[in-house]
Amino acid sequence: MKASEYRAAVAVLGLTMAAIEELFGVDQLTSRRWASGEQAVPRAVALCLLLMVSTATSVSQARILADGVDTELAKSA
Repeated sequence: MKASEYRAAVAVLGLTMAAIEELFGVDQLTSRRWASGEQAVPRAVALCLLLMVSTATSVSQARILADGVDTELAKSA
């Protein structure tokens, strides 16, 4: 996922920095690095964002689905 695609997905979904931190278990600096292209967006995060956009999954629905999921997977993928 390109930085521009990441920014677009975040915008379409209306994700805040706090929501990104909660859903993916990363800090705001990591999200800014993904958005700038300084750091590659992990495949697991890209897949989640693309699926959320394509299925119109809301942030609240994603929170329910992510409850109890190991966020270390998203960071290491």
